[in-house]
Amino acid sequence: MSTPGNQLSLSAWHKVQAAMLYHYASLDYLKGLHQMVSELMDGEIDPLINLARAQGRDAVLRDTRWGDRNTVQNWANGAWPFLRDFQQSLTRDIALRTIDQYKITGANQCLRGLDEFSMNWATPDEEEKIQSVLKEISRYAMNIDYTMDDWPKSRWDDYGFAYNYPEFSVQFPRIPKFRVRTDVTAESSKAPPRTGVYVSSDDPHAALQFAWTGGGGGKLRPASTFNEIGLDALQYVGRKDLWFDQAKMLAFVQSQKYAPLLAREVVIDGKPNPYLAPSAVACSAFTDIPSNWYFVEIINDEFEDIAVVSEDDSRTINTQERLRVEGGHAFVRAGYWFTPAKAGSRRYFKDGEIMPAFGTDYGVTFWQWDENQL
Repeated sequence: MSTPGNQLSLSAWHKVQAAMLYHYASLDYLKGLHQMVSELMDGEIDPLINLARAQGRDAVLRDTRWGDRNTVQNWANGAWPFLRDFQQSLTRDIALRTIDQYKITGANQCLRGLDEFSMNWATPDEEEKIQSVLKEISRYAMNIDYTMDDWPKSRWDDYGFAYNYPEFSVQFPRIPKFRVRTDVTAESSKAPPRTGVYVSSDDPHAALQFAWTGGGGGKLRPASTFNEIGLDALQYVGRKDLWFDQAKMLAFVQSQKYAPLLAREVVIDGKPNPYLAPSAVACSAFTDIPSNWYFVEIINDEFEDIAVVSEDDSRTINTQERLRVEGGHAFVRAGYWFTPAKAGSRRYFKDGEIMPAFGTDYGVTFWQWDENQL
């Protein structure tokens, strides 16, 4: 990464991450969730409750053992209020955006509450339809929750963005253009000076994050970046195919170095399953480090094709030589290097200078050549 004051460009993959985060944090996306819940209640559940009552289903569902447990009246009295409260909480969340406050949704609490009540008053087809919509609401809301969650660790890592990328790229074939504001800086564990997306200034592989200023501020978490396993997977598979090419991911899992650690995680019915390889690697591929951050600003009314962005990544990353040197050894090339083992580690080294070793989760420190030598 470059120092403040110098021009810094996002990698192609980071452009996609920025577009995702700004979308999931947007007011329109939040309003979309509110609309989904309202349409479920007004268009599906309320008419179904009225139909069940008109048909007198409760008369045959009450019994001496369970009482009203399986009746529509019990569901309407106990479960329906969870949806109403969820809908109202989203209305409040929308209003809070006017004072720059962001928060997770109540989707998890709502769905857990609904699970406590029997839907035996509905037919299997009716219940399946309702459950299908609830699953879609859960999946949609999760993107907001992952973006706004105040967990000590960021919910978004490189694999998480890749998991959402196929659907996102279909929905948004064009994304905004961005500029990195190296004059607007922030730190992990602190609220930022401006609301928006931030890119790590310490590690080019770290996942981007969204943070805000209102209500005391949404703090930036430590940067989620590749550990040694993740870096090896990136080199072995390549940026464009990392997480997406199951065959290459399986080959990495079965490589001599990582088979003892990962191979058993992809076996089903005695056979390796390529489908499991990306998630198996992802479970062991990341580490969290404190970081300094730069603000990522949207350039108004300027866009680029997301397919061109992906193409750019394959040209830039897959054709570059990856330089990596273990701590305690001499550098082989003068220039700027960094290590995921320590925040703010980027510095200039002379030819032959010995690199320090800090230690990592895997026992060694590896320094990486920074492609941006400004």
